[in-house]
Amino acid sequence: MCGGRRVRGSGATLAGMIAAAGIAAAGPAAAAGAPRVRALRTIYSSAFTRLIVECTGSVEYHLRHTGDTLPKILVDLVGAGIAAGGFEPLALSAGPVQSVRAVRTSRGVRVVVAVRRPAGASAFALPDPFRVVVDVAGPDGARMPPKDTPARAGPQHEARGARRQPSPPLRAPTAVQRAKIVIDPGHGGTDPGAVGVGGIREKDVTLAVSARLAARLRATGLFDVVLTRDKDESVALEERTARANAEEADLFVSVHANASPRAELAGVETYYLSNTGDRATIRLAQMENGFAAATGRSARGTEVAWILSDLVQTYKIEESVELARNLQQAVVREVGRKFPGVRDLGVKRGPFYVLVGAAMPSVLVELSFLTHPREGALLRNPAYQEALADGLLQGLRRFVENRDRLRTL
Repeated sequence: MCGGRRVRGSGATLAGMIAAAGIAAAGPAAAAGAPRVRALRTIYSSAFTRLIVECTGSVEYHLRHTGDTLPKILVDLVGAGIAAGGFEPLALSAGPVQSVRAVRTSRGVRVVVAVRRPAGASAFALPDPFRVVVDVAGPDGARMPPKDTPARAGPQHEARGARRQPSPPLRAPTAVQRAKIVIDPGHGGTDPGAVGVGGIREKDVTLAVSARLAARLRATGLFDVVLTRDKDESVALEERTARANAEEADLFVSVHANASPRAELAGVETYYLSNTGDRATIRLAQMENGFAAATGRSARGTEVAWILSDLVQTYKIEESVELARNLQQAVVREVGRKFPGVRDLGVKRGPFYVLVGAAMPSVLVELSFLTHPREGALLRNPAYQEALADGLLQGLRRFVENRDRLRTL
Protein backbone atom coordinates (compact mmCIF):
# COMPACT_ATOMS: atom_id res chain seq x y z
CA MET A 1 0.00 0.00 0.00
CA CYS A 2 1.05 3.62 -0.41
CA GLY A 3 2.18 5.42 2.69
CA GLY A 4 -0.40 7.16 4.82
CA ARG A 5 -3.60 6.20 6.56
CA ARG A 6 -5.85 3.79 4.70
CA VAL A 7 -9.10 5.58 4.00
CA ARG A 8 -12.25 3.74 5.04
CA GLY A 9 -15.88 4.54 4.62
CA SER A 10 -18.51 5.05 1.99
CA GLY A 11 -18.93 7.29 -1.01
CA ALA A 12 -20.48 9.81 1.35
CA THR A 13 -17.21 9.90 3.25
CA LEU A 14 -15.35 10.63 0.07
CA ALA A 15 -17.65 13.52 -0.71
CA GLY A 16 -15.88 15.33 2.11
CA MET A 17 -12.63 14.99 0.20
CA ILE A 18 -13.82 16.82 -2.88
CA ALA A 19 -12.84 20.46 -3.31
CA ALA A 20 -13.69 22.75 -6.20
CA ALA A 21 -13.10 26.23 -7.49
CA GLY A 22 -16.34 27.26 -9.15
CA ILE A 23 -16.85 28.00 -12.79
CA ALA A 24 -15.39 31.35 -13.73
CA ALA A 25 -16.55 33.75 -16.39
CA ALA A 26 -14.44 34.13 -19.49
CA GLY A 27 -11.82 36.84 -19.30
CA PRO A 28 -9.62 38.78 -21.72
CA ALA A 29 -6.43 36.75 -21.16
CA ALA A 30 -6.45 34.80 -24.43
CA ALA A 31 -7.31 35.35 -28.06
CA ALA A 32 -10.96 35.54 -28.95
CA GLY A 33 -12.44 32.08 -29.22
CA ALA A 34 -9.55 30.43 -27.34
CA PRO A 35 -10.42 27.68 -24.85
CA ARG A 36 -10.68 28.86 -21.26
CA VAL A 37 -10.20 27.22 -17.91
CA ARG A 38 -13.60 27.23 -16.26
CA ALA A 39 -13.27 24.96 -13.21
CA LEU A 40 -10.78 23.26 -10.91
CA ARG A 41 -11.75 20.20 -8.88
CA THR A 42 -9.83 17.84 -6.64
CA ILE A 43 -10.51 14.49 -5.02
CA TYR A 44 -8.02 13.44 -2.39
CA SER A 45 -7.10 11.15 0.48
CA SER A 46 -4.05 10.81 2.69
CA ALA A 47 -1.96 9.26 -0.09
CA PHE A 48 -3.51 10.40 -3.38
CA THR A 49 -4.82 13.53 -5.08
CA ARG A 50 -6.57 13.85 -8.44
CA LEU A 51 -6.84 17.33 -9.94
CA ILE A 52 -9.33 17.97 -12.74
CA VAL A 53 -8.83 21.09 -14.85
CA GLU A 54 -11.94 21.64 -16.95
CA CYS A 55 -11.72 23.81 -20.07
CA THR A 56 -14.18 25.08 -22.65
CA GLY A 57 -12.22 23.36 -25.42
CA SER A 58 -9.15 21.19 -26.07
CA VAL A 59 -5.74 22.70 -25.35
CA GLU A 60 -2.10 21.68 -25.52
CA TYR A 61 -0.75 21.05 -22.03
CA HIS A 62 2.63 20.43 -20.44
CA LEU A 63 3.29 18.74 -17.10
CA ARG A 64 6.58 19.30 -15.25
CA HIS A 65 8.21 19.72 -11.85
CA THR A 66 10.17 22.75 -10.69
CA GLY A 67 13.70 22.24 -9.44
CA ASP A 68 13.04 23.45 -5.91
CA THR A 69 13.98 21.46 -2.80
CA LEU A 70 10.27 20.75 -2.38
CA PRO A 71 9.19 20.94 -6.01
CA LYS A 72 5.92 22.23 -7.30
CA ILE A 73 4.01 20.48 -10.05
CA LEU A 74 3.19 22.79 -12.93
CA VAL A 75 0.57 22.29 -15.63
CA ASP A 76 0.85 24.80 -18.45
CA LEU A 77 -2.19 25.17 -20.73
CA VAL A 78 -0.88 26.77 -23.87
CA GLY A 79 -3.02 29.54 -25.34
CA ALA A 80 -5.78 29.10 -22.79
CA GLY A 81 -7.61 31.92 -21.07
CA ILE A 82 -9.01 32.47 -17.61
CA ALA A 83 -11.13 35.03 -15.79
CA ALA A 84 -9.27 38.23 -14.97
CA GLY A 85 -9.23 37.42 -11.27
CA GLY A 86 -8.39 33.75 -11.77
CA PHE A 87 -9.63 31.27 -9.18
CA GLU A 88 -9.49 31.29 -5.45
CA PRO A 89 -6.71 28.86 -4.44
CA LEU A 90 -7.86 25.43 -3.31
CA ALA A 91 -6.46 24.40 0.07
CA LEU A 92 -6.44 20.64 0.71
CA SER A 93 -6.49 19.37 4.29
CA ALA A 94 -4.74 16.05 3.58
CA GLY A 95 -2.74 14.16 1.01
CA PRO A 96 0.38 14.92 -1.03
CA VAL A 97 -1.05 18.16 -2.43
CA GLN A 98 -1.26 21.19 -0.17
CA SER A 99 -2.86 23.71 -2.53
CA VAL A 100 -3.81 24.38 -6.14
CA ARG A 101 -4.06 27.71 -7.92
CA ALA A 102 -4.43 28.85 -11.52
CA VAL A 103 -2.79 32.01 -12.87
CA ARG A 104 -2.41 33.72 -16.20
CA THR A 105 0.94 33.67 -17.97
CA SER A 106 2.26 35.13 -21.21
CA ARG A 107 1.66 31.72 -22.85
CA GLY A 108 -1.75 30.97 -21.42
CA VAL A 109 -2.68 29.54 -18.02
CA ARG A 110 -0.48 27.85 -15.43
CA VAL A 111 -1.90 25.58 -12.75
CA VAL A 112 0.48 25.52 -9.79
CA VAL A 113 0.25 22.46 -7.53
CA ALA A 114 2.08 22.88 -4.21
CA VAL A 115 2.97 19.60 -2.51
CA ARG A 116 3.55 18.74 1.13
CA ARG A 117 6.22 16.17 0.35
CA PRO A 118 8.03 14.89 -2.74
CA ALA A 119 5.48 13.37 -5.09
CA GLY A 120 5.17 11.95 -8.56
CA ALA A 121 2.55 13.01 -11.06
CA SER A 122 0.98 11.72 -14.26
CA ALA A 123 -1.60 13.30 -16.53
CA PHE A 124 -4.13 12.43 -19.20
CA ALA A 125 -6.92 14.25 -20.99
CA LEU A 126 -10.61 13.48 -21.44
CA PRO A 127 -12.91 15.15 -23.96
CA ASP A 128 -16.46 16.51 -23.91
CA PRO A 129 -16.01 18.63 -21.88
CA PHE A 130 -12.26 18.74 -22.30
CA ARG A 131 -10.40 18.34 -19.03
CA VAL A 132 -6.84 17.64 -18.04
CA VAL A 133 -6.63 15.09 -15.22
CA VAL A 134 -3.51 15.09 -13.03
CA ASP A 135 -2.86 12.30 -10.52
CA VAL A 136 -0.41 13.02 -7.69
CA ALA A 137 0.89 10.34 -5.33
CA GLY A 138 4.07 9.50 -3.57
CA PRO A 139 6.72 9.12 -2.85
CA ASP A 140 5.81 5.41 -2.59
CA GLY A 141 4.80 3.86 -5.86
CA ALA A 142 4.93 7.01 -7.96
CA ARG A 143 7.53 7.88 -10.54
CA MET A 144 8.75 11.43 -10.98
CA PRO A 145 8.37 12.48 -14.60
CA PRO A 146 11.35 14.11 -16.28
CA LYS A 147 11.41 17.87 -16.05
CA ASP A 148 9.78 19.80 -18.87
CA THR A 149 8.03 16.70 -20.15
CA PRO A 150 5.46 17.85 -22.73
CA ALA A 151 2.00 16.37 -22.69
CA ARG A 152 0.13 17.54 -25.72
CA ALA A 153 -3.60 17.08 -25.77
CA GLY A 154 -6.50 17.71 -28.09
CA PRO A 155 -8.05 15.73 -30.92
CA GLN A 156 -4.78 15.52 -32.85
CA HIS A 157 -2.29 15.42 -29.96
CA GLU A 158 -3.89 13.48 -27.16
CA ALA A 159 -2.36 10.14 -28.04
CA ARG A 160 1.17 11.47 -28.41
CA GLY A 161 0.93 13.38 -25.16
CA ALA A 162 -0.32 10.36 -23.27
CA ARG A 163 2.65 8.25 -24.33
CA ARG A 164 5.09 10.51 -22.58
CA GLN A 165 3.41 10.37 -19.21
CA PRO A 166 4.10 7.80 -16.48
CA SER A 167 1.46 5.26 -15.65
CA PRO A 168 -0.90 5.80 -12.69
CA PRO A 169 0.81 5.42 -9.30
CA LEU A 170 1.62 1.87 -8.29
CA ARG A 171 0.63 0.49 -4.91
CA ALA A 172 2.89 -1.96 -3.13
CA PRO A 173 1.57 -5.52 -2.69
CA THR A 174 -0.30 -6.11 0.53
CA ALA A 175 -0.52 -9.09 2.81
CA VAL A 176 -3.61 -11.27 2.75
CA GLN A 177 -6.41 -9.11 4.12
CA ARG A 178 -9.98 -8.03 3.64
CA ALA A 179 -10.38 -6.90 0.04
CA LYS A 180 -11.68 -3.39 -0.50
CA ILE A 181 -13.94 -3.16 -3.54
CA VAL A 182 -15.32 -0.04 -5.17
CA ILE A 183 -18.58 -0.72 -7.01
CA ASP A 184 -19.46 1.91 -9.60
CA PRO A 185 -23.14 2.07 -10.66
CA GLY A 186 -22.91 3.53 -14.16
CA HIS A 187 -24.48 6.86 -15.12
CA GLY A 188 -26.88 8.62 -12.73
CA GLY A 189 -28.44 12.02 -12.14
CA THR A 190 -28.77 14.01 -15.34
CA ASP A 191 -27.24 11.12 -17.31
CA PRO A 192 -29.79 8.30 -17.63
CA GLY A 193 -27.50 6.14 -19.74
CA ALA A 194 -29.25 3.96 -22.29
CA VAL A 195 -33.04 3.71 -22.36
CA GLY A 196 -34.63 0.40 -23.26
CA VAL A 197 -37.83 -1.62 -23.33
CA GLY A 198 -40.73 0.17 -21.70
CA GLY A 199 -38.58 3.18 -20.87
CA ILE A 200 -36.29 1.30 -18.47
CA ARG A 201 -33.21 3.42 -17.74
CA GLU A 202 -29.67 2.17 -17.39
CA LYS A 203 -28.94 4.38 -14.38
CA ASP A 204 -31.77 2.75 -12.40
CA VAL A 205 -30.74 -0.81 -13.25
CA THR A 206 -27.08 -0.24 -12.42
CA LEU A 207 -27.90 1.29 -9.04
CA ALA A 208 -30.35 -1.49 -8.14
CA VAL A 209 -27.89 -4.29 -9.00
CA SER A 210 -24.95 -2.47 -7.39
CA ALA A 211 -26.87 -1.98 -4.14
CA ARG A 212 -27.77 -5.68 -4.05
CA LEU A 213 -24.15 -6.61 -4.76
CA ALA A 214 -22.82 -4.29 -2.05
CA ALA A 215 -25.20 -5.80 0.52
CA ARG A 216 -24.10 -9.32 -0.41
CA LEU A 217 -20.41 -8.46 -0.25
CA ARG A 218 -20.79 -6.86 3.18
CA ALA A 219 -22.81 -9.78 4.48
CA THR A 220 -19.89 -12.16 3.84
CA GLY A 221 -17.71 -10.25 6.30
CA LEU A 222 -14.82 -10.63 3.86
CA PHE A 223 -15.01 -7.33 2.00
CA ASP A 224 -14.98 -3.60 2.58
CA VAL A 225 -17.30 -2.01 0.04
CA VAL A 226 -17.63 1.52 -1.35
CA LEU A 227 -20.24 2.69 -3.87
CA THR A 228 -19.33 5.63 -6.09
CA ARG A 229 -22.99 6.60 -5.78
CA ASP A 230 -25.77 5.23 -3.60
CA LYS A 231 -28.56 7.37 -5.02
CA ASP A 232 -29.62 8.98 -8.29
CA GLU A 233 -26.86 11.56 -8.64
CA SER A 234 -24.38 12.65 -11.29
CA VAL A 235 -20.76 11.53 -10.91
CA ALA A 236 -18.20 12.54 -13.55
CA LEU A 237 -16.28 9.72 -15.22
CA GLU A 238 -12.93 10.92 -13.89
CA GLU A 239 -14.29 11.13 -10.36
CA ARG A 240 -15.20 7.44 -10.27
CA THR A 241 -11.69 5.97 -10.49
CA ALA A 242 -10.42 8.91 -8.43
CA ARG A 243 -12.63 7.77 -5.57
CA ALA A 244 -11.30 4.24 -5.94
CA ASN A 245 -7.72 5.53 -5.88
CA ALA A 246 -8.43 7.78 -2.90
CA GLU A 247 -9.89 4.81 -1.04
CA GLU A 248 -6.83 2.72 -1.95
CA ALA A 249 -9.22 0.08 -3.20
CA ASP A 250 -8.12 -3.38 -4.27
CA LEU A 251 -10.65 -3.72 -7.10
CA PHE A 252 -12.87 -1.43 -9.19
CA VAL A 253 -16.00 -2.77 -10.91
CA SER A 254 -18.14 -0.47 -13.05
CA VAL A 255 -21.66 -1.84 -13.54
CA HIS A 256 -23.57 -1.09 -16.75
CA ALA A 257 -26.41 -2.38 -18.92
CA ASN A 258 -26.08 -2.74 -22.66
CA ALA A 259 -28.14 -1.34 -25.54
CA SER A 260 -28.24 -1.63 -29.30
CA PRO A 261 -30.35 -0.40 -32.22
CA ARG A 262 -30.61 -4.10 -33.11
CA ALA A 263 -33.29 -5.39 -30.77
CA GLU A 264 -32.23 -9.03 -31.25
CA LEU A 265 -28.87 -8.53 -29.54
CA ALA A 266 -28.69 -10.05 -26.06
CA GLY A 267 -26.20 -11.38 -23.54
CA VAL A 268 -23.58 -10.53 -20.93
CA GLU A 269 -20.08 -9.23 -21.63
CA THR A 270 -17.22 -7.84 -19.55
CA TYR A 271 -14.51 -5.35 -20.57
CA TYR A 272 -11.06 -4.35 -19.46
CA LEU A 273 -9.28 -1.17 -20.54
CA SER A 274 -7.46 -1.34 -23.87
CA ASN A 275 -7.67 -0.08 -27.41
CA THR A 276 -9.67 -1.90 -30.03
CA GLY A 277 -10.69 -1.60 -33.64
CA ASP A 278 -13.91 -3.54 -33.15
CA ARG A 279 -16.78 -1.37 -34.35
CA ALA A 280 -19.37 -2.78 -31.98
CA THR A 281 -17.12 -2.14 -29.00
CA ILE A 282 -16.35 1.40 -30.18
CA ARG A 283 -20.08 2.06 -30.54
CA LEU A 284 -20.64 0.79 -27.01
CA ALA A 285 -17.75 2.86 -25.68
CA GLN A 286 -19.20 5.95 -27.35
CA MET A 287 -22.44 5.34 -25.49
CA GLU A 288 -20.85 4.62 -22.10
CA ASN A 289 -18.39 7.50 -22.47
CA GLY A 290 -21.31 9.88 -23.02
CA PHE A 291 -20.78 10.52 -26.73
CA ALA A 292 -23.79 8.81 -28.26
CA ALA A 293 -26.55 6.43 -27.28
CA ALA A 294 -27.72 3.49 -29.28
CA THR A 295 -31.28 4.47 -28.51
CA GLY A 296 -31.38 7.77 -30.30
CA ARG A 297 -29.53 10.44 -28.32
CA SER A 298 -27.47 12.66 -30.59
CA ALA A 299 -23.70 12.27 -30.55
CA ARG A 300 -21.83 14.90 -28.60
CA GLY A 301 -18.09 14.71 -28.90
CA THR A 302 -15.30 13.44 -31.09
CA GLU A 303 -13.58 10.14 -31.72
CA VAL A 304 -13.51 7.42 -29.11
CA ALA A 305 -10.97 5.14 -30.81
CA TRP A 306 -8.06 6.97 -29.16
CA ILE A 307 -4.62 5.55 -28.49
CA LEU A 308 -4.50 4.68 -24.81
CA SER A 309 -0.77 3.95 -24.71
CA ASP A 310 0.57 4.34 -21.17
CA LEU A 311 -2.87 5.27 -19.91
CA VAL A 312 -3.57 1.55 -19.88
CA GLN A 313 -2.37 0.31 -16.50
CA THR A 314 -0.08 -2.30 -18.07
CA TYR A 315 1.13 -3.43 -14.68
CA LYS A 316 -2.48 -4.34 -13.79
CA ILE A 317 -3.68 -5.54 -17.18
CA GLU A 318 -3.27 -9.26 -16.48
CA GLU A 319 -5.13 -8.97 -13.19
CA SER A 320 -7.86 -6.95 -14.88
CA VAL A 321 -8.27 -9.64 -17.53
CA GLU A 322 -8.43 -12.34 -14.85
CA LEU A 323 -10.98 -10.33 -12.87
CA ALA A 324 -13.06 -9.90 -16.02
CA ARG A 325 -12.95 -13.65 -16.71
CA ASN A 326 -14.05 -14.54 -13.19
CA LEU A 327 -16.94 -12.09 -13.27
CA GLN A 328 -18.05 -13.06 -16.76
CA GLN A 329 -18.07 -16.78 -16.04
CA ALA A 330 -19.82 -16.43 -12.70
CA VAL A 331 -22.55 -14.06 -13.95
CA VAL A 332 -23.33 -16.24 -16.98
CA ARG A 333 -23.39 -19.37 -14.81
CA GLU A 334 -25.54 -17.90 -12.01
CA VAL A 335 -28.01 -16.10 -14.27
CA GLY A 336 -28.21 -19.09 -16.62
CA ARG A 337 -29.01 -21.40 -13.72
CA LYS A 338 -32.09 -19.35 -12.75
CA PHE A 339 -33.00 -17.87 -16.14
CA PRO A 340 -31.95 -20.32 -18.87
CA GLY A 341 -30.90 -19.03 -22.25
CA VAL A 342 -28.40 -16.30 -21.28
CA ARG A 343 -25.78 -15.65 -23.97
CA ASP A 344 -22.11 -15.52 -23.03
CA LEU A 345 -20.59 -12.71 -25.13
CA GLY A 346 -17.21 -13.13 -23.48
CA VAL A 347 -14.41 -10.93 -22.15
CA LYS A 348 -13.35 -8.06 -24.40
CA ARG A 349 -11.14 -5.00 -24.43
CA GLY A 350 -12.38 -1.48 -24.96
CA PRO A 351 -11.56 2.24 -24.52
CA PHE A 352 -13.87 3.03 -21.63
CA TYR A 353 -12.99 6.34 -19.99
CA VAL A 354 -14.44 5.29 -16.63
CA LEU A 355 -11.55 2.81 -16.26
CA VAL A 356 -8.77 5.27 -17.12
CA GLY A 357 -6.45 6.16 -14.26
CA ALA A 358 -7.42 3.28 -11.96
CA ALA A 359 -4.50 2.13 -9.79
CA MET A 360 -5.99 -1.33 -9.26
CA PRO A 361 -7.50 -4.13 -11.39
CA SER A 362 -10.61 -2.63 -12.96
CA VAL A 363 -13.36 -3.84 -15.29
CA LEU A 364 -16.68 -2.78 -16.78
CA VAL A 365 -19.53 -5.30 -16.79
CA GLU A 366 -22.42 -5.06 -19.27
CA LEU A 367 -25.11 -7.06 -17.48
CA SER A 368 -27.72 -7.56 -20.23
CA PHE A 369 -29.36 -5.62 -23.08
CA LEU A 370 -31.99 -3.08 -22.08
CA THR A 371 -33.14 -3.01 -25.70
CA HIS A 372 -33.75 -6.76 -26.02
CA PRO A 373 -37.45 -7.62 -25.49
CA ARG A 374 -36.81 -10.44 -22.99
CA GLU A 375 -33.71 -9.07 -21.24
CA GLY A 376 -35.12 -5.56 -21.06
CA ALA A 377 -38.17 -6.90 -19.24
CA LEU A 378 -36.06 -9.14 -17.00
CA LEU A 379 -33.85 -6.26 -15.90
CA ARG A 380 -36.90 -4.83 -14.11
CA ASN A 381 -37.38 -8.11 -12.24
CA PRO A 382 -35.91 -8.11 -8.70
CA ALA A 383 -35.19 -11.83 -9.01
CA TYR A 384 -33.12 -11.21 -12.15
CA GLN A 385 -31.28 -8.35 -10.45
CA GLU A 386 -30.54 -10.70 -7.54
CA ALA A 387 -29.19 -13.33 -9.91
CA LEU A 388 -26.89 -10.75 -11.49
CA ALA A 389 -25.69 -9.61 -8.06
CA ASP A 390 -25.14 -13.22 -6.98
CA GLY A 391 -23.06 -13.87 -10.08
CA LEU A 392 -20.93 -10.76 -9.50
CA LEU A 393 -20.44 -11.80 -5.87
CA GLN A 394 -19.28 -15.29 -6.83
CA GLY A 395 -16.88 -13.90 -9.44
CA LEU A 396 -15.36 -11.44 -6.98
CA ARG A 397 -14.98 -14.09 -4.29
CA ARG A 398 -13.26 -16.47 -6.68
CA PHE A 399 -10.86 -13.79 -7.93
CA VAL A 400 -9.90 -12.66 -4.42
CA GLU A 401 -9.51 -16.22 -3.13
CA ASN A 402 -7.24 -17.12 -6.05
CA ARG A 403 -5.23 -13.91 -5.57
CA ASP A 404 -4.73 -14.55 -1.87
CA ARG A 405 -3.80 -18.19 -2.49
CA LEU A 406 -1.08 -17.13 -4.92
CA ARG A 407 0.27 -14.54 -2.47
CA THR A 408 0.71 -17.15 0.23
CA LEU A 409 2.60 -19.64 -1.97
